[in-house]
Amino acid sequence: MTKLTEKIGKMWEDKTGVSPIIAVILMVAITVVLAATIYVWVSGFGGGGDETPSMACRADNALDRLVVVSADVELNWTDITITNLSGGATPSIYRATGGSFITSGDVIAGDYLDGTGKFQLVYKPTNSVIGTWTVT
Repeated sequence: MTKLTEKIGKMWEDKTGVSPIIAVILMVAITVVLAATIYVWVSGFGGGGDETPSMACRADNALDRLVVVSADVELNWTDITITNLSGGATPSIYRATGGSFITSGDVIAGDYLDGTGKFQLVYKPTNSVIGTWTVT
């Protein structure tokens, strides 16, 4: 018999292994790591941050315009698309504070809003409709 076969034979005869306490600790550690990995992976499927923001407007029919009553904090005009569903040009935005954030008192208006105009505001990041308003 060669030395290699003798070593292999001794390896198969040696029945010692990891102690039961170490084995349990290893199994618990592997289970915790696996559970944490699956949790992180599954939580990535959630819709966090993809909700439609809240914005309220009122139609000021006397002046043919929409006035922002309230909006979510840090909602930005650059994230909004205004569509004229009546077929005219897109109205202009007049900011009450001069910044790019939407605030109470901002106005959506234009010279071509005479008569009836139906306007839809869409939140660009999720392509979701915030609201539709009619100015008469």
